[in-house]
This record gives sequence, structure tokens and C-alpha cells, in this order.
Amino acid sequence: MPEPPLVLRVETPDGVFLRPIMAASLLPPDVEHGGAAEDATRDAAAFWGLPDFVFRPALRPRGSGSRELGDAILVVGDRAASVQVKARHAPSNDDRKERSWLDKKIREGARQATGTIRALTSTPTTNLVNERGRSVAIETVRRTWLKVVVVDHPGITGYVPAAGVVVLLRRDWEFLFEQLKSTYAVLEYLHRVTSDSPVPLGEEPVRYYEFAAADAVAPPGEGDPRLTALGSEPKSVPQLPQVPAGHGEDQFHVVVRTVLEDIATTGSADEAARLDALAALDSIPVAYRAELGRDILRWMAEVAAVPEPGQRWRFRNIRWPARPYLLFGVATRFSATVAATFRDYVSLRHQQQLELMPERAEMLSVGVLLTPRHDGYRPWDTTMVATRGDQGLDPRSRDALELLWGPLGTTVWEADWDKVAEAFEAAKQTP
Repeated sequence: MPEPPLVLRVETPDGVFLRPIMAASLLPPDVEHGGAAEDATRDAAAFWGLPDFVFRPALRPRGSGSRELGDAILVVGDRAASVQVKARHAPSNDDRKERSWLDKKIREGARQATGTIRALTSTPTTNLVNERGRSVAIETVRRTWLKVVVVDHPGITGYVPAAGVVVLLRRDWEFLFEQLKSTYAVLEYLHRVTSDSPVPLGEEPVRYYEFAAADAVAPPGEGDPRLTALGSEPKSVPQLPQVPAGHGEDQFHVVVRTVLEDIATTGSADEAARLDALAALDSIPVAYRAELGRDILRWMAEVAAVPEPGQRWRFRNIRWPARPYLLFGVATRFSATVAATFRDYVSLRHQQQLELMPERAEMLSVGVLLTPRHDGYRPWDTTMVATRGDQGLDPRSRDALELLWGPLGTTVWEADWDKVAEAFEAAKQTP
């Protein structure tokens, strides 16, 4: 039985547009239906989000065998979700029978999700394997967990699931990931709807657009006066975009995804630390990514035109309430000295931010430096730095760094690099 078509009429400040909600992706006919639906649910999250945040079912010993925990487990930042998938292979035309099946399977899924969360949080850490095939030691107890049941079913008009668990058609799960293209944003949305009353099964896209319309007209929040005093201009963007993320601006939006892939596929043997850094970068609001990508590409063209031995830098510091502190930089060329100096830059800015906002002592800061390549292999090299806590800068190094990089809020810098590096090293040694 095919899912009924759904086309939403969405009113935006730029006019009215029609948003088709595509049917759930087709399942292979030669694979057991329930397993295929589970695979498709994980695949959608891995493709539109990032495979690093999507984990396969965990196995726990049970008697002479083992017990499988969760059909999918999502972990990003301080949030996580236990996802159970329930698939109906051959729905009937009997609404009463289908309602009974949905009631039973949703209760079962909610119970299994609760059990999975209880088992995973019974120990401080659990090793899980993500969709990139890497084993990661997950600190399960520090996450806020969501229970999600994804139903592979055509739905029944007016069927409202019981409260206490987020229930979605597989079509609507795929819609959220295709719309937001961010695991962080999807879990943020699902956390948001847990405090809302359940909606009829199949109407999650309607609820999404109701929230998105409210976000679009909400007045911007006031900037923190401590940041405003530095000359920082507060920026407000809707939490939920009305058009699909990157629509019409794919070349700019994909820049952030490319940076995420760079970090996910190179460097760092510490998979847990890598996961935290990726989650921090995935916290960039969806509606801001195209603008950031546009700026990065413009900066890349500017710095690449600087002849040796000059070095030009461009920076963007991103501070959103209750999110990690992010620093994006672009520099003319890469070297070991440039990488070391960028690490010093991130350390200084992190320390300055902590001193400005001491209430954020546990804040994670992540810096990303891009430097142009000219070999045609790829457009840039990516350097990532992540840090927490007091940086322990000695007075001489602190003075030298502030002389080099300036106060918090300075974003543009350029000079004869050889002379600057020499002067910086001398300043650190000055009594």
C-alpha cells in the first residue's frame, strides 16, 4: 500500500511555495523487510547528517548468547537518541487492524528504547561502532537521551500515537534529515517536540513548518552585552529553515559539510575527541551555513593572491548561546609554523572567552584553519584544534600572543610572515 502523497503550501516572507514531501526511500525486495527498514533509517541519517553520529545496534551478553540494543543509536554533542524501527510488510485495508498493529508496535518500540537507554547508561562508557565503521567509547551517562520510534507504514488518517515517545513515519524521519542536513539540528528538533503534544502520525512535516513559521517571525534575541562591548555584531537566524538547507546555495552550504568530512576522515586516533569536535561544528545553525561558506570561499580567493613571504589571515569567531565556541580561519599558505601559531591563536581566544564568560568553564572551543592548495588534488588543507578549560598560559607567552593577535574580537590580520614569526619567538623569551 503506497503512502499518500503530501504537498505542503508554505507561506514565507519571499512568497508562497509548495513543499513536496517525498515518499520513504524504496526498500530492496530481496532483503527481509524489517531489517531493510532499519538499514534505511540509519542510512538516511548517515547520508544527510554524518555517518560518525549514527551507531549500529550494540550487543550485550545475555545468558549463553547476546542481546541487541537499539535498531539505531544517534549521538551528537550532549544529546543522544535510541531509535527503534517497526515495519509492516503487508498492511491491510482494515483500519481497526492497522490501529491495533500500530498501538502494539509503538508500545513495544518505546519499551525497547527505554531498555536500551537503561542498559547503555548502566556503565559510564560503552563502545559503539558508527556507520563509518569506527569503534568509539561513548560517555553515555552525560547525554540527554530521547526515545524515538520510526514506523515503516503508510499511516492511518487521524491516528495519534500515545505520548511519552517521539513517533515518526519513516518518510518523515527522512524528511527531517533531508530538510536540515544536520544530525545536531534533527536531534535538537526532536528534543523540542518532546514537550509538545503528539500530532497525528504522518503530520510531522506540518508540525515542522508550524515551528519554522514561528521561528521566522520571532524577534531576534538580544546580544550578550559583554560581546557587544567588543564590537561583535549579534546575528540571529531561524532555528528551523523554511526552505531545505542549502536550497539554491548548494555551493556555499556544502563548504561546511566538506570541512566536516575532512576532519572525519583524517588525523586523530582519539575517536571520542573527534566525535566531540565534529558535533561542535555540526552545531552551526543550519540557516547560517551558506553565509559562512560564501565568506570562506571569498577569503580563500583573497589570501591565495598574496605573494610570498606575505601571509594574510581571515577569521570568523562564532558564539551562539549554550553552544561550543567556534573559530574559522583562512590563511595564505600552510606550514608547521602556521599550524603551531594557529593552535596558539585558538588557545588565546579560548582563554579570553573563558575570562569574559567564566560561567562557561566547561565550554569546548574548536578552531578550523583552511589553507589553499594549488595541486588540483583538493581545494584546501584543513587543520583542526579543539580545547577545553584553563589554558595555563604563562605571562610572557600570553603577552606575546596578545601582541600578535590582539584582543578578543580582532578578525583580520596580515604581515610579512617571516618577520612576525621571528618577533613572536623573541617576545616569548623576553624576561
